[in-house]
Amino acid sequence: MTEQITIIGGGVIGCFLAYRLSLEGASITLLEKDSTGAGASGVSAGNVQPVTGDNIAFESKLGAESLAIYRKYLPLIKAESGVDFREQDTRYLYAATTENEEREVRDMLLHMSSASLRVEWVDSKTAKELDPRLSSDVIGGMLHQDCMQMDPQLFVDALALAAQRKGPKFVIGEAQGLESIGGRVSGVTLADGTALPTETIIVATGPWSGQLLKDWLEINLPIEPCGLQKLHLKLKTGGTPLGCAVRWGGVNIVQRVDGLIHAGSKRDPNAFKATPDDESRDWLLRKVQSIFPGLEAEVAQARVGCAALIPDRVPFLGPIPGIDGAYMAVPSTDGFLLAAVLAEMLTASILKGEQHPMLEQMLPARAVLTR
Repeated sequence: MTEQITIIGGGVIGCFLAYRLSLEGASITLLEKDSTGAGASGVSAGNVQPVTGDNIAFESKLGAESLAIYRKYLPLIKAESGVDFREQDTRYLYAATTENEEREVRDMLLHMSSASLRVEWVDSKTAKELDPRLSSDVIGGMLHQDCMQMDPQLFVDALALAAQRKGPKFVIGEAQGLESIGGRVSGVTLADGTALPTETIIVATGPWSGQLLKDWLEINLPIEPCGLQKLHLKLKTGGTPLGCAVRWGGVNIVQRVDGLIHAGSKRDPNAFKATPDDESRDWLLRKVQSIFPGLEAEVAQARVGCAALIPDRVPFLGPIPGIDGAYMAVPSTDGFLLAAVLAEMLTASILKGEQHPMLEQMLPARAVLTR
């Protein structure tokens, strides 16, 4: 009998799960209250960039695996959806301008090398050859050549289309509760009073997941909302494209295929409904101008998304304690990077009973505060 699975949340995690589960023949319904990619996913940098800098040992290994899975499925997703999501391989320079930054970046390089990622240390001269507009303060950095970047909204759209063509139903509606029989999930209650019958649910609602589980199941997990402020910059007429992407001072600066330069993010903790503001705009511009003083560009867009913030940045993935048939897939602020591997791991766990070696440390049960 075909497994009936309802995914709650239509960001990159939920859509990748719908796609991956559909490849195994599961019967999927994806429930989204707005539109696919409407939250943090659609305004992300679109980076598949192991690693972003926190929890390096864990994310290096998991991120490298996610990158490999992306590379496996991207051609299929593009062909099945007919959507050009403007993917590109990109080089990232993790720049160092002080001795402390150099120590941090060199430590990162060791972990990433152990995960078989293509990384190397470059000196200041080589860094300036990548892009002569880089600050003279750059004393060197890690050149990371195992990265991809794509238009995030187009990619989520492509995932949704590719999944739907294999059978999953996408439903616009807001989940407001669970139905259960004998301690097992039997349905999802919607805001309009109707119910979707299901055997299995996956909560993939990002920053809203903590409050949802508290309201539905009286489970407390340390998941907080985090607004992520971003800018899209446009090169002035005649401007030269970036020679490489740069990560410095907690900010990624990467040029997209459409020519816009994504700069982000400035975090706005505890903000479900953050809006672009002048303070964040100025902070991001200062970061860009500090590392790229020779870059002539102007602000084209200010964007903001809301992501989940988990204290140790280790995703919550796997069964939700206290009710059979309920699972969750919630990363921290690196959801775009980890979407592929989390979908792969949870698909194998739910449908085949296989447990990935890294799943144990991601189980929600590790951090339940009260029930």
